[in-house]
Amino acid sequence: MSPAFGELTGQAHQLVSAGDLAGAQQLLSDALSDADPRPDHASPELAEAAGLQARVLVALGEPHSARGWAAFAYAASTRLHGRDDPRTVAAAATLAAVLHRVGSYARAARLYSDVIIELTASDGPESLRVLAAHADLATVEYARGQCEVARERLQDAWELHREVYGDGHPSGIKMLARLGSMQRDCGEFADSHDTLTLARELCRHVLAADDPLTAQVAALARTAANPNLVCGRAPSAEREAP
Repeated sequence: MSPAFGELTGQAHQLVSAGDLAGAQQLLSDALSDADPRPDHASPELAEAAGLQARVLVALGEPHSARGWAAFAYAASTRLHGRDDPRTVAAAATLAAVLHRVGSYARAARLYSDVIIELTASDGPESLRVLAAHADLATVEYARGQCEVARERLQDAWELHREVYGDGHPSGIKMLARLGSMQRDCGEFADSHDTLTLARELCRHVLAADDPLTAQVAALARTAANPNLVCGRAPSAEREAP
């Protein structure tokens, strides 16, 4: 790709930073419309643009549209940089997030496991990125019906996060709220009440009253248990497209 393509990607990054996701998506869509669809022929600039387009589409609530670009970016980055390169690891995390949202849970779980291995090697087991990846993997395991495994993984991730970064870190509060939601859906109502109460108290103590996370945790605490969850049973229609 020409240098101009990289400049367009830079402009898209600026639009994302400014909150104009729709503008970034349109700019990238126009730039990518004539791109060679073969990952084996991709340049680093094209792989970066495809990955950014996938992330923008996910943020816009369009994971099915993001899937092709996320897969392209991961395949291209793997060929260009190798599996352990930070750019490939980031592309793998994006693809895993997309696969989770479209219901390809098994593939998402495998990719998140790979991401955890690579990030642990580069960042260490206590890094924020590693703990966040564990939390994401736990969510996928939970969606597959592996509830006990998911709760244990998320509990361990939150406890380590709390030990290293303290009670007041927003990502730790998110983990705690997610754990409380899982516990409630699995019928562990006393544990869920305690977990979600702690999450709300932490929000009150460390976050601003108008912080979006405070409202999200409060809404989650009021949500009823999922009546369709059966612990230990994978969803009947886990979609695994090739």
